[in-house]
Amino acid sequence: MNDLDKSQPTIQQSMDAIPWAERISDHNRKIDEYLQNCLFRGCSAETTIPRIKSSLSQTLGRVELNDPTHPAGRRHLLFWELLHPEFGAPRLGLIIASLMNDDLAPDTRRHYMNELRYFCEYVMAKPNIPGTTEVTIAQKYGPISLSFSKYDLPVHAQDRPRKSRYALAPTLRDEFYEFLRTEYLPSHALPHIGARNYTAVILQTEIGARVSELLAIQSEGARRDIDETRARVRLFGKAKAYGGKRIRWVPLTELAAEVLNVFERVFKPMFPKPSESDHLFLNADGSRLTRYQFWKALKKMVELARQSGVLVPEDLRAHDLRRTFATNKLEKNPLEYRKVLKMLGHSYPSSAAPYLIATDDDVEEEQADLIDIFVDPYVDKRGTK
Repeated sequence: MNDLDKSQPTIQQSMDAIPWAERISDHNRKIDEYLQNCLFRGCSAETTIPRIKSSLSQTLGRVELNDPTHPAGRRHLLFWELLHPEFGAPRLGLIIASLMNDDLAPDTRRHYMNELRYFCEYVMAKPNIPGTTEVTIAQKYGPISLSFSKYDLPVHAQDRPRKSRYALAPTLRDEFYEFLRTEYLPSHALPHIGARNYTAVILQTEIGARVSELLAIQSEGARRDIDETRARVRLFGKAKAYGGKRIRWVPLTELAAEVLNVFERVFKPMFPKPSESDHLFLNADGSRLTRYQFWKALKKMVELARQSGVLVPEDLRAHDLRRTFATNKLEKNPLEYRKVLKMLGHSYPSSAAPYLIATDDDVEEEQADLIDIFVDPYVDKRGTK
């Protein structure tokens, strides 16, 4: 926690009558109630719910208050204190100051603030104390009001990405593939881990999956997502509002199908298999591979590739593999832009723009309007002449 609230007074004596254990229980149960509501509305229990819970915990933990009833004398902010009509706005200001002091990327700041806002709006709409329909938060802890205004929320349209975004031209992409196959795989100390990393990179680049979709693929059990007969894989995309995950089947390229087949047949059996996991990509202990672990593996592969003379960008990220897929698909056939949208899991061209970059050099002039839909000035196409 950041010690940002030393100017705040000790909490009111009227609160002393409510034990700390009871207050933290009310706080946690309300958050759990909100998470259950998110789950009911179609959020993923494996990815979205843990992310929301972590975000709320970290954001409210950025402000500390003096509290003689707490064992440590100081503790994190409770949600109704953020909704206090008098002190809520300045406490929200302290959270914003903390996010700025940490020099977080605009996307990260927006994520924290939006999750906090959604939760506070939920509390205002459903101000009950969990477990009862008769006692409200205002009756037990005093009046509450929404502290957020339009000035407290980072605006998406005004955010310019801080990190460079890339798409690899086919020549550079294939050179990276070849390095992984001929140098990275044979030299890896753990063949099954090296094969897992190689397969994940090939699969994401060849089918354009989001990282969350890639790591959610199941290869065993009743809900197997790989269809060898039709050479395709099922992906569970971002959820619609109140509608659950968008499910789509994407075709496997010949390379992706071959690599995936070898991995499943030879290397996947080398991983321990916990009974609760049927996922394709696992850790050495049999648990599901996480986004952070995949990021670390890709970072190491990029580092080794550059040392061998493969000029992939030093800060290449997993999402750039998705951009590589989309960009090369579109440049190969600009008229298939709707097909590309479908494969990416998007409904509108504006949603796909951050993943695509193309030029008009290789197409007829009358096709330029199709290309322009997807042009993104922040994407650096690497490996072109």
